[in-house]
Amino acid sequence: MVQGLIIVQIKNYRMEKRPHFKATITYFATEDGGIITPVSSCFRAIIRFPYDNKELIANQTFLEFELVFPGDTINADVFLLEADETLEKIYIGLDFELLINSNTIASGVITAIYL
Repeated sequence: MVQGLIIVQIKNYRMEKRPHFKATITYFATEDGGIITPVSSCFRAIIRFPYDNKELIANQTFLEFELVFPGDTINADVFLLEADETLEKIYIGLDFELLINSNTIASGVITAIYL
C-alpha cells in the first residue's frame, strides 16, 4: 500500500473585506489644503462624520480611476475599520471629511450603502 501526498494550489487567493458604502469624494486642490501628489486606489485616510468627532480609518477603492489627483472628484467604495457603532448611524446623503495629520484633504457624501 502506497500513501500519497495531495498538494492543493490556491491561485490568487486574497481575503478581502466588503466595502460598507459608496461615496462621491472631492479631493481638495493643493492650494486649498488638499493632497500634494496623486493617491492610488486602496488609499487610507481618517474619516470624520458631522454627528461626532470620532475618527475612523477609511480604506478607499477608486471605481473609475487608479490614480486620483488634487482637485479631482471621484466615486469610491469605502471600508471603515472598527466601525460597528458608526455603521448604525450612516445613511445615504450623509456628508463626511477625509483627513491626513489633522488636515482636511477631501469632502464626500455617501451615495449607496452596502448590506
